Amino acid sequence: MALPFSRRTLLSSGKAHEVADACRLAAAAMAVFVNPLTEHQRTVLSDLFGCPVVSGDDLT
Repeated sequence: MALPFSRRTLLSSGKAHEVADACRLAAAAMAVFVNPLTEHQRTVLSDLFGCPVVSGDDLT
């Protein structure tokens, strides 16, 4: 991995923006992460992606 991931988003900055673009393009209703997310990560990612973000732990 060339760029380190951010504890704030659990992704590298470039990957976070790539996923955000994909969410907007697909008009995603929700983004689901397999990894557990903190409440802060959910908030930051939701704001960036423009849709709610949950982790697999939230779905069980």
